[in-house]
Amino acid sequence: MTVPRDISISADGLNYAGLEWGNPMGYPILALHGWLDNALSFAVLAPLLSDYRVIALDLSGQGLSDHRSADATYHIWDDIPQLLSIISQLDLSELAVMGHSRGAAISVLLAAALGARCSHLVLLDGMLPHPTEEESAASQFMQAQKDHEALASYEPRVFPSAADFVAARIKLGFSEESAQILAPRAIRSERNGYVLNHDPRLNHASAVKLTPGMCSAFYAAVTAPTLALIAEKGLRVRAGLEEALVTVGEISRCTVRQVPGSHHTHMEEGVALIADQIGEFLAA
Repeated sequence: MTVPRDISISADGLNYAGLEWGNPMGYPILALHGWLDNALSFAVLAPLLSDYRVIALDLSGQGLSDHRSADATYHIWDDIPQLLSIISQLDLSELAVMGHSRGAAISVLLAAALGARCSHLVLLDGMLPHPTEEESAASQFMQAQKDHEALASYEPRVFPSAADFVAARIKLGFSEESAQILAPRAIRSERNGYVLNHDPRLNHASAVKLTPGMCSAFYAAVTAPTLALIAEKGLRVRAGLEEALVTVGEISRCTVRQVPGSHHTHMEEGVALIADQIGEFLAA
């Protein structure tokens, strides 16, 4: 496997760790991983985009990046100010943004915030979360409060070995290889075994979610050409593929294509095809 370059950069008092692949002088692609994954999510795909400078960050509370303060939250918009700061610190006047799953949702918001600075947007089996109807707002808010109260009795899960972590991820639908790739930044060794690096608050319900109208407004705000690659057996298929395709199609310059494989196909069987399609999209 191609050895990446380590990244460490601070924004608003939070340190973000990450990895970088490809040509350091190449056109930059900022890559954002999915829920409870980390920058190694792009360890298979990024080397196939070797002409580009692929910058993959561990989002806050995940991988080797800092957890947010005790009074903070992990809504999909919470990383945006820090990501904008990091982009400025890296002196990226223009860039492509690529996200997988939850990272794709964050990428939509980031592309909207960047405006013309975002030249291309790539969504890997992800888009904005399924919207919440207004009548569900109170119950959504109450669940978030219950989740926060439960933190007082939280006990981190301990895996006897790294292999046990991999086995647990396989049960969640990961391939063995993908789980092994993610493990070095997903877990850490402690006296009694291995524990997860991610902030447990990432498992909590969001206090507020976007409504259908708000999702449409954010999609309309994206001006960059967009490539949405939907896995045939991915997460959004479970909620109805047709609905997902219609939703992401609200981006005005969006091309939607299906690719073979499951939710992490960009690490697995679909990676070569995905790399080819991304390369063609960026070069067009």
